Order: sequence, then structure tokens, then C-alpha cells
Amino acid sequence: MFTVLLVFGLTPLLAMGLAGLVANQGDLESHTRSALETIAHDRMATVELFLDARLDALALAAESQSVSALASPTGLERVRQLLQRSTGGIVDLALLDDAGKPLAYSGPYGAQAPETEATWFQEARVLGRCESDVFLGLGRFPHMLLAVARREGGTLHVLKATIDARALGALLRQGGADPGADIFILDRAGEYQAQNGEAHQILARAELDRPPLHPDVRVTEAVRDGRRELVATAWLRHDRWLLVARQPLPSLPGQIRGHPILAVVFVLGFLSVPPLSLFVARHRLRQIQNLEAERAALLESVAQSQKMATIGRLAATVAHEINNPLAVIDAQLGVISDALAGESTPFARDVAERLKKIEAQIERGRKVTHRLLGLARRVGPDLEPVDVQAALEDAVGFVEKATEASGTRFVRNYQLDVPMIRTSLSQMQQVFLNLINNAVDAMGGQGEVVLTIRRALDGVAVAIADNGPGIPEE
Repeated sequence: MFTVLLVFGLTPLLAMGLAGLVANQGDLESHTRSALETIAHDRMATVELFLDARLDALALAAESQSVSALASPTGLERVRQLLQRSTGGIVDLALLDDAGKPLAYSGPYGAQAPETEATWFQEARVLGRCESDVFLGLGRFPHMLLAVARREGGTLHVLKATIDARALGALLRQGGADPGADIFILDRAGEYQAQNGEAHQILARAELDRPPLHPDVRVTEAVRDGRRELVATAWLRHDRWLLVARQPLPSLPGQIRGHPILAVVFVLGFLSVPPLSLFVARHRLRQIQNLEAERAALLESVAQSQKMATIGRLAATVAHEINNPLAVIDAQLGVISDALAGESTPFARDVAERLKKIEAQIERGRKVTHRLLGLARRVGPDLEPVDVQAALEDAVGFVEKATEASGTRFVRNYQLDVPMIRTSLSQMQQVFLNLINNAVDAMGGQGEVVLTIRRALDGVAVAIADNGPGIPEE
């Protein structure tokens, strides 16, 4: 039983625990996917807005000032300070002519070299505005260039601004991303342009398979260093850069470590099953033993009732067999008595006296058979109103005549107006008969048996006492 309870106790607990972990794993993965997709959307929009705002501000500054004003010793410096206050992140400004030669410069690095062959310069001349990839410039720090072109009097000029690339990293760190999330930007060559932490080196090549061009944000699942993770990708800046957001998926051990209270509760529940199973098994075993004892007692009671029923039927048979001859004898006595009714001889008187003695013995036999029939009718345990005094007298009647010759005397001490009680008459008579027989046996043939009946607080009290020496222990 203990093994069965242990199996049926631990199996559901383990099943529910594993099912809960699996369900929670699915919920966490769904939540992680949704959160990562939201982060990628937000970072993509933030970077796009950041660069577009600075390009727009740079274009506005170029259009609002004449070339001569921008090329003056203080004109470009005023524009740089204005842009720095309004947008931030501007390191220096340079004004270039159509050949890429610098006309004016405002910043910390002094004279600038011609940019005639630079890719960004050619894009700005053709497209009107552009931005470069991140690279190391004169200050040996990662930066990028923003450039806008303007025409004045048929001549093309380009206004270039240098942006500290670390500002892009600050943008990627905004928004409360999960500490385990890895967010970075790659160029088409797969080199890091910006990141939200310190896990990568800017301008180093990433070990990542570049996905094909796709609109909006796409989330896929990958395996890195033996661990599953979600990867959200989004192309931005006209498919020039790739925004990547990676988030490791929670594992089952990680869930347990992340919820120590639930883990402790589960372990305590798991450890409590064996002692509880043992307790229940012992309790059920005691219940079964008690039921077996009650069953045995019930069977014994049924057997005793069957014995009493058999005795009752036997007593009824004996009583009827005795009553029939007694009835015949009584009838013949009546015939003889009628025949001697007119006789007055000594012989007739002697016969009449003897007939009276025979009638007395017949009456005695009838009383005995009457008691036997009464016992036969009441062998069952049915409850009924019982006169205690009458029941005791019936029990005494079975032994009183037989014990008179040995000198046993019965003394009655009955209280008047004793109420009737509801009980089984046959069982009460059997108890009285057993007590009386024990008293007679204890006296050894001579003495007094005192029978007492009196009222009690909640019923009737019966006492059967003798003055004999008792029954020896052996």
C-alpha cells in the first residue's frame, strides 16, 4: 500500500510540476519574442529619427546661410555651436567645394584633406544628402559623417558634419531592454557600427550570417554556444545597416533559479509525499484492522444468534412434546376423578389425594413448558418493554425447584413500582440465568441467593448476591 500511495502521490506531483514548467516555458518564450520584436521596432525608429533629424538640421543650416557666410572665419563655428545646442552629437563641421576641397572648418582637428574620392562625398553630390559607415578618423575614435549638398549661383557645395558613433550606442541602450539582450548595428560588410554594451569591438567583423533583405522586423530562433536564442533583425537607412537584437531563451534550470520560492515549495511538496504516504498507509491499515475486528465480532454475534435460535426451536419442540402427554394425562385424571366423585370409601379418598398430587405435578410441568415456549418466542435481540421483576422470576423458576433439595434458598428484595425498561427479554433472561447459576455454584449447594431490584437514576438496578465461599481459582 505504501508503494502504491508513493507512486500515485509522486507521479501527479511530478507531472504537474513538469507541465507547469513547460507551460511557463512557452509563456516566457512568447513574452520574450514579443518583447524582442518591440525592442527592435523601437531601436530602428530611434536610430532613423536620430540621423534624419541631424541631416534635416544640417540641410537647414546649409540653406539658411550663404556660402560666403559659412566660409567666413566665424560663420561655420556659429553654425556648429547652434547645431550642437539643438541636436547634439556634432563633433565638427566642414564646408567643401564641388571638387572636395575644404573651404572652411570648425572643430578640434585643424586643416582637412580634400575628400574628392570619398564615397560619401560622391553620394552627397549625386543624392543631395548621405551618411557614411562608422570609421576611425583623426581622433582615433569611432565616428560617422553626415553630408548635405547645396547649390548657390550654379556652384555645388557640400556641408559635412562628424557625428560621434558612441551616440548610436547610447540610443541602443535606451528603453529599458532586458539586461541579457544584445543589440547592435552592422554594416553591409558585417562590421559592428554600434552596440548597447561592451560585448563587441566596434568595426570588428561579426560572426553572424547576414539575413537577406526583408521589410520591417523579423524574429527567428537560433542556437549559439549550445543555447537557444531569439534573433530580431531589421534593415535600416535604406538597407545600408542591419539592426540585430538577440535574447537568450529561458531554460528550465533557469526558470527554477529564477523562482526559488516556487522551487522550494515544489521540493518540500516532493519530500512530504513519502511521510504522508506512510501515514496514510498506516491509518488505512488500522482502519482495515478495525473493520476486520468488527466483522469478526459481527460474525460471532450472528453465530451466537443462530445458536440461540436453534436452542429456541429445540426448546419449543421439547415443550410441545411434553405438553401433549401432559394433556392426555390431565384428561385421564379428569375421567378418574369423575368416576370417584360419588365414592366415600377410604380407598376412593386415598386415590383422590394421589390424583391431586398428580395434578400438581402436571401443573408444574406446564409451567416449565410455558417458560420454554416463552424462551423460544424471544430468542431474537428485538427490543421491547420488559418487566424486570417478571423476567428475573422466570429465570429463577428454571433453577429454584432443582436447588431446593440442596438447601439453596432465594431471598427476594424487590422495590415496588419499578418501571419497565426497553430491552431484549431473551438476552436479559439469559444474563439473569447465568448469574444465578454462578451464584448457586459458588455456594457449593447451601446458602442464600439474594435478589434485589430497585430504582436507579436512569433506569433499574438488579443485584444477585450469594453468601457462599466462592469458586476456587483452580
